[in-house]
Amino acid sequence: MIFAATGMVLASLIAPAAPAATPQPAGEPASEQASEQASEQASEQASEQASEQASEQAAATATQVIVHYDGRHRLCGTLEEDTPEGVTVRTDDGTRQHIERLRIVAVEPLLNLPTPAEGIVQLTDGRRFRGLLRRDACDAVDLLLHDVPLVIERDNVAAVWLLEPVHVRHAAMKPMMTVDRPGPHLSMCRWLISERAWDLAVTELEAHTAAHRSVEAARLLNLARAQRKLADTASSSPSPDTPTPAIDRLEPVDQAAVNLIRVYEMDFNDPPPLRIDRETRAAFLDAYATSSLLPPPGPEREALRDGDPLELLKLMFAHRAREFYGRVQVLDEPEALRRFRQSVHDAWLLPRCGMRSCHGGTDGGRFSLVRRGRINDRIRASNLLLLEAFSDQGRPMINWASPEQSLLIQYALPREAATLPHPPVAGWRPAMDGIESRRATLTLEWIESMLSDPRPVYPVAAPAWPATPAQTAPRMPR
Repeated sequence: MIFAATGMVLASLIAPAAPAATPQPAGEPASEQASEQASEQASEQASEQASEQASEQAAATATQVIVHYDGRHRLCGTLEEDTPEGVTVRTDDGTRQHIERLRIVAVEPLLNLPTPAEGIVQLTDGRRFRGLLRRDACDAVDLLLHDVPLVIERDNVAAVWLLEPVHVRHAAMKPMMTVDRPGPHLSMCRWLISERAWDLAVTELEAHTAAHRSVEAARLLNLARAQRKLADTASSSPSPDTPTPAIDRLEPVDQAAVNLIRVYEMDFNDPPPLRIDRETRAAFLDAYATSSLLPPPGPEREALRDGDPLELLKLMFAHRAREFYGRVQVLDEPEALRRFRQSVHDAWLLPRCGMRSCHGGTDGGRFSLVRRGRINDRIRASNLLLLEAFSDQGRPMINWASPEQSLLIQYALPREAATLPHPPVAGWRPAMDGIESRRATLTLEWIESMLSDPRPVYPVAAPAWPATPAQTAPRMPR
């Protein structure tokens, strides 16, 4: 986060700054008025306030800063002086540099992280990574993403902030999402489940089902109870005589995740068929009954209870009502996902790179693909998530800002034709003949078909290997 450089001491530079707004799905209109009324906005504000406090506490003790000056220039190092005339910084090589006050645009204190802490790194291309922050430094940001060490070069980082523990964020949002407001309260319950806060989720859902008749709340309560029981069982130490079965393949995401990704990739100009049941329609209209974006109470609003589901989905997007996205049933692939299936995933990615001796098993280095039996939509969605999540030394597998520089393409090219060649591995063969080949062209067209401003961030975690007691050093990707 960047803080305005108007004060004379570092403390005066550290003013609250909220993280960047969560990217919206493709085609989702940005409506400030609707956002203020949406229960999701209330949840985000409460969570951000708690997260800002954690980030400010970590930044307050920091001596490392980035000084932004003369437009796009920046200087990183240890803050030594802050006077009315300007700021003096000592860089890592021992050089002391003074920047005049009038030239300074902002000062960004780096986070002091004596121990790893949960946080979010936002990249300059709009992507976000959530994991355990281990280091926030001038050269890079280090974090653990699904138990895999990830180093992101500082030039690719737009913002870094900490997240308070779930129970603190829950306490901050609870006064605004009370059980007497069923829509917002159920949204909070879904958030608790997404955070795997099973005890809190069970408590809130028990209160919800006691106060309201809701099939969805009852289903979520059963889910939370089952997951809590599994977590309690997993936390108990197994008998040393009990062998642990070897896990040599990743598990794919479920069908609900497939559907949610389809919602986020919806193209209103070429929509696939979809369905929204009456209970979901009623719950959405009740939750946002006071919104000025809805038709006034009367026949036109009542028509939404049985009308075109696409029009109702547009209203959900306008309100950023993400708590309802997963309840929309998308009955076929959006165009961008069809291209991924036909031109990338089934055409060459899984057949060439997903073998068990390559990225489809445990010997594929840090990057893995899901391959289990016959290819289906769950496997495709899982591998799309894995592609989006993977980055090698700050270089993303899918580079939305510069598609040709995507590792997905560069690692598939002959080494002599690639600007970022595949690491040397015995048995490796290029999957593409060159950047002008049909396969490369179709892959580029698929990436471009997924582009939106900003790119949506799916609320779905990529498949991950289970954590082991002793983490080995990461291997080079194949």
